[in-house]
Amino acid sequence: MTDKELRKLKRQDLLQMLVAQSKEAARLQAELDEKNEEMDQLMESYGRLKDRLNEKDELIEKLKNRLNEKDAAAEEENVQHAETVERFKEKLDEKDALIEKLKGRLNRKDEKIRKIEEELENIRSGRWKELEDNGFMAELMSKLKTMF
Repeated sequence: MTDKELRKLKRQDLLQMLVAQSKEAARLQAELDEKNEEMDQLMESYGRLKDRLNEKDELIEKLKNRLNEKDAAAEEENVQHAETVERFKEKLDEKDALIEKLKGRLNRKDEKIRKIEEELENIRSGRWKELEDNGFMAELMSKLKTMF
């Protein structure tokens, strides 16, 4: 509305317009207050959520540090276990080599024993024959018969 149109209006019309504008202003003010209250509630809720999120972040950081410590401890244990396994493998290889060496010595000793037993058997059989040839066996048998 222009100034001219506004000047042509009656006082009552102007008052009605003012009342209507006042009502509209009051309605808008109430709506603004309501929106401000909603915004305050949202900001309060946002603050609580932000605090909870910060707490969760702190908890996550603590858990991450504990996990890193556990990972480091597990890695150290793995290294120690690997070193232990390596030492055991080395000892096992040494024992295997010693076993092979002892097997070789045992085989040589067995061969020597077998040869000595063969020689002893040859000597016994040769000595036995010699005793039989000298008549010692016959004499021994006759003495045994007389004893029994």
